[in-house]
Amino acid sequence: MGFLSTAVGWFLGLGSSLIVMIVLILLGLVFRVGWQKAVRGGITTGVGLAGLFLVVNVIIGALQPAVAEMATRFGLAKTIVDVNWADAGIAWGWPGVAGLIVSILVVNILMLVLRLTKTLWTDVWSYWHGSALAGFVWALTGGNVFLGILAGVLYLVAGSLMSDMTAKKYQEFNDMPGIGVPCGTTVQASLFAMPVVWLLDRIPGLKDWDASPEGIKNRFGLVGEPGVLGFILGVIIGVFAYGTGTGDLGITKILGLGMNVAVMMMILPRMVSIIAEGIVPITMSIVQYMRERFKGREIYVAVDCAVLLGHPAVMASSVILFPLLVLVAAILPGVQMLPIASLAVVPFWAGAVVPYTKGNVVKTVIVLLLYAIPFMYFSTLTVDAHTEAFKMMGQYSDQIGQGLKLGSWDMGGDILGFFIQKLFGLFS
Repeated sequence: MGFLSTAVGWFLGLGSSLIVMIVLILLGLVFRVGWQKAVRGGITTGVGLAGLFLVVNVIIGALQPAVAEMATRFGLAKTIVDVNWADAGIAWGWPGVAGLIVSILVVNILMLVLRLTKTLWTDVWSYWHGSALAGFVWALTGGNVFLGILAGVLYLVAGSLMSDMTAKKYQEFNDMPGIGVPCGTTVQASLFAMPVVWLLDRIPGLKDWDASPEGIKNRFGLVGEPGVLGFILGVIIGVFAYGTGTGDLGITKILGLGMNVAVMMMILPRMVSIIAEGIVPITMSIVQYMRERFKGREIYVAVDCAVLLGHPAVMASSVILFPLLVLVAAILPGVQMLPIASLAVVPFWAGAVVPYTKGNVVKTVIVLLLYAIPFMYFSTLTVDAHTEAFKMMGQYSDQIGQGLKLGSWDMGGDILGFFIQKLFGLFS
């Protein structure tokens, strides 16, 4: 098991772009796509993902300090420290990670054979969501590795079932046939959106309001252009964050933020188109292979949730949501964490919601404002297990020793994860 853990740790240390490239090439060879098409598709997809993450990291790196500055200026503060994707340290470092990965691979194959799912969970990187939850349960149950693995498998199995429910919508809206997205809180956002959008579509006035990027462009002309709209949204946030009377440095920050958002709005869809260029030929070949050998079977190839970020409504909604979510978290009674690091997950939620709102920015913002509320409370309610997991792994020891508690939205506030933690907490 020690060798397996070392091998798994090395592979996961390659990062999502390289992992996706390698997995797609291997899939292409296994399903007889042809080695040239497999290599070309795998590398192209990896390049697209790397470019996409570069763009996302730039905008998150620009917006998070601005939102934090805005919170400081308006006197907003909470007691829990937001660490968000630092939870990956738990996911890839807790003692049962190798056992979890082997277990879910076996379970997924069995589910496919027994026709319990259509999703071939090839997105190994996104196992981290289930593994982080497993780490929480491991800490919650006093170090019980078996219960941690069991909880993680349960979470990931639920993800594959949710992928089956959402795959068609993702495929049609993003023009990526054959894909599925089973990962974490992203796919849960789609399930949450279904009834909320149904209700919004029955509200007079709102139901007929074309607030898609195309509709905004048609109505407002130049202002509706993605780059121009992004620049304006970035400048507005910059004004709230840095004020209007801070001299040349403040103006530089405001205009710089506007430019960063504009760059993101224009380049992100191009990165997703590169991903599609690489992944679609491979997924279509796999689907065709399965149809020829298993009559009547339909298989979805699991991919990273980043493929959902290409539509202009995704980032337009996200930029609007960033300050609104901080404000809501600040005023809700009982919420003890101000989301700064956790804002990074919002675009991925938006990517899962826009296929259901048909790119309507206003509806997407409403859905995600509501969706975020349980995350605000659950991240507070699960903070003890969250902090204990870091403590047992020897991470953030100085901060925890000073009495700080660590939380997040993506896993600490996870709705499904919260109830699984409560279930396994009965064994603690």
